[in-house]
Amino acid sequence: MLQLTEALEGHDWFFFCYDADTTRRLPRAYLIPNMANNPVEFIKNLFRAWSMLWKERPDLIVSTGAEIALPAVFVAKLFRIKSLYVECGAQVVHPSFTGRIMYWLADEFYVQWPELLKVYGRRARYAGSLIDETIPL
Repeated sequence: MLQLTEALEGHDWFFFCYDADTTRRLPRAYLIPNMANNPVEFIKNLFRAWSMLWKERPDLIVSTGAEIALPAVFVAKLFRIKSLYVECGAQVVHPSFTGRIMYWLADEFYVQWPELLKVYGRRARYAGSLIDETIPL
């Protein structure tokens, strides 16, 4: 994520992500506990997302995966905030749980692996790697 900050220079942006050793270094970050598959933590994250979006009022949410995308984009829909989801990680030929939901929920849906285009459907677009010098998103 730190590699993406250079591309965001000159824009008003922030991170909304899990609290971990790797994310504590991020500038302008809202760090929350990992919810894993816990329904109580999912509800808490809905309220955290509501609070954060109420305060920040962004024009767009960009998610690169993980379960935090679900509560953040659910709340974004209520605020009529556009969302862009990028299916990433090691899912080369199998859609992730989050990706299956975000395919229908996000305004724009991208995959990093061309093999996922036929698995997801017509709404999916191929973006290549998030940090690929030849095909940047």
